[in-house]
Amino acid sequence: MSFESKPVLDPKDWQLLELLQEDARTGYAELGRQVGLSAPATAERVKRLEDAGVIRGYRAHIDPRKLGYAIEAVIRLRCDGGVCARIGQLLADIPEVLDYRRLAGEDSGSLRVIAMSVSHLQAVLDRILKIHSSVSTTTLVVLQAPYTNRPLSRASWLDGRAVWNDDTGA
Repeated sequence: MSFESKPVLDPKDWQLLELLQEDARTGYAELGRQVGLSAPATAERVKRLEDAGVIRGYRAHIDPRKLGYAIEAVIRLRCDGGVCARIGQLLADIPEVLDYRRLAGEDSGSLRVIAMSVSHLQAVLDRILKIHSSVSTTTLVVLQAPYTNRPLSRASWLDGRAVWNDDTGA
């Protein structure tokens, strides 16, 4: 097992991360004002977080429902053999698949998909099932999603570290 080197983040770094997760369009001067740093010092810290891969990018969060996608579903995926290793590449041509997670356990993967109607969802499922004869699915329709893209916080990181240290004796 390999361990990646993790950057050491201080409380100001965490404040910046939390603020950027709320609104990534906030300027350096305003971010700096909120965390007690100058705009250049803030820009330097953000650049360091980007270079370290902590901040992987910036994007707009779009509400699929506002674009006519009335249905969101989670599809549990099961497959055999080498298909599982390639399934991510095979799903890349299905734009309604927003997220894919390869899993260990009973299911091979989990997909988050959107569709405009039940017949559209059925067409998406048909395309997924055509990937290979060993692929099978279980579809769960999302009724509510109170937490999506929940921001990471210093508090949750500290809680996780405390549990990890208790487990490892570190």
